[in-house]
Amino acid sequence: MSKKSRYFVLGGIIGAITALLFAPKSGKESREDVLNATRDIVNEPEEFKIRMKDWIKNIIDRLSEEEIVQTQDEIVISKTFNEEEE
Repeated sequence: MSKKSRYFVLGGIIGAITALLFAPKSGKESREDVLNATRDIVNEPEEFKIRMKDWIKNIIDRLSEEEIVQTQDEIVISKTFNEEEE
């Protein structure tokens, strides 16, 4: 596994744990969820990798489909002129 893949997996695990910890559940339920998610990742890392790739691909697809519109109200042009009198 490449170094980037390891960081990606580690980031995914940390993100999943963080999400579970901030979920509105009791501590016991959250710990059980973290334990189950960790077991799934350890027991089936290839399936986890495929699910993460699909999830990220879906996010990228949705972001690339959104149309970016910028109105003239959002455009700010500023220039300072310093004129010295002689």
